[in-house]
Amino acid sequence: MIYLLGLVGAFGWLPACSRPTVTRFEVIDYRASGAEARYRETFTEGYYDLDAAGNLNVVLSREKRDPEDPASQITQVIHIRTFWRSIPGVTVAERSQINAEVAYYIVSGDVGQSFEGAGSVIYHADRDDDQITGQLDLARLKPARQLIAADDLFERVDLSGTFVATRNRRRVHDTVHDMTRRFGPRPR
Repeated sequence: MIYLLGLVGAFGWLPACSRPTVTRFEVIDYRASGAEARYRETFTEGYYDLDAAGNLNVVLSREKRDPEDPASQITQVIHIRTFWRSIPGVTVAERSQINAEVAYYIVSGDVGQSFEGAGSVIYHADRDDDQITGQLDLARLKPARQLIAADDLFERVDLSGTFVATRNRRRVHDTVHDMTRRFGPRPR
């Protein structure tokens, strides 16, 4: 599992104040030893849908070749599900407010791990309501589930970034279902 660390690539970063045109996230791994490592990743696909209660479900994903085994793929998925919406200018919004469950999955073949927790999300829909842009201001995640027993990839993670997602109920459902099928249901 440790070889997956090299897979979280370094990419450029967008200013937090502008509307994003691509999906980019920063992962900060805090180790018990006091050391920390920073990684940046660009996600190539982003989809969202709203459930019957108006809660946002966003899935962001990226696949790339495993440098250790070029025949296999590494899949990274971020799933964000809000349980209330912060509206800038109406609702007081700050980094310490939590309005979303967040899961970050990294899978390569039979090896995979999820990191789960909660965070603060703000988003805006376009006029046609078919695309959103948003920001995950800060999510604190811990290792939660593994596909096979292995060393934890990260110990404690802060995840933040900007995203763009297109409305697509089927892609959201299929991606969430695939992660649930692989890892089992989220612990409560």
